[in-house]
Amino acid sequence: MNLIPLIILLLAPAFLIFWNRHRCKGKVLCLFARDDSSLVQRLLPEEDSFVHLERRAFHIFPKFVRISRYPMGWPAALQELVPTVLYDEEDAYPLDWIDIDNRQVSSMELKSKLDQNIVRQMMEQAERGEKGAGGIKWKKVLPFILLGLGIVGLVAIFIFRSQAGVPA
Repeated sequence: MNLIPLIILLLAPAFLIFWNRHRCKGKVLCLFARDDSSLVQRLLPEEDSFVHLERRAFHIFPKFVRISRYPMGWPAALQELVPTVLYDEEDAYPLDWIDIDNRQVSSMELKSKLDQNIVRQMMEQAERGEKGAGGIKWKKVLPFILLGLGIVGLVAIFIFRSQAGVPA
């Protein structure tokens, strides 16, 4: 009976060490400074020197990367060393840990530049605009034409009824 708690006591830290190592492998700890003076940390996978958060993309430059222990607040033996980058939530480039006023490009702009589908959609729209520049867009015009014909038809019905002597 005394052996079970001892096994749990020895296996739990070993499990936490391997679980945390697996969770941190190939990821970057990103610290995002928000406008309300709060700091949000996210562990994000690195993809070709970029990290993606929702609809935004952020550059990773080795010059601005620092090493920190993750997760914060755990005992040092259970923590894992991970690369850490500091960002302003609206900027695509990392902040210099020493000179924080170095701002370059919006993170939304960078994401749209990196997204291949957005570029392809813009090209398709441009091609359609060039080909059909002089054409009529019937899907937009047809409802107005039908509405106009309906009004003309109602006016014609009222005119014919009044000429026939039938009260309206």
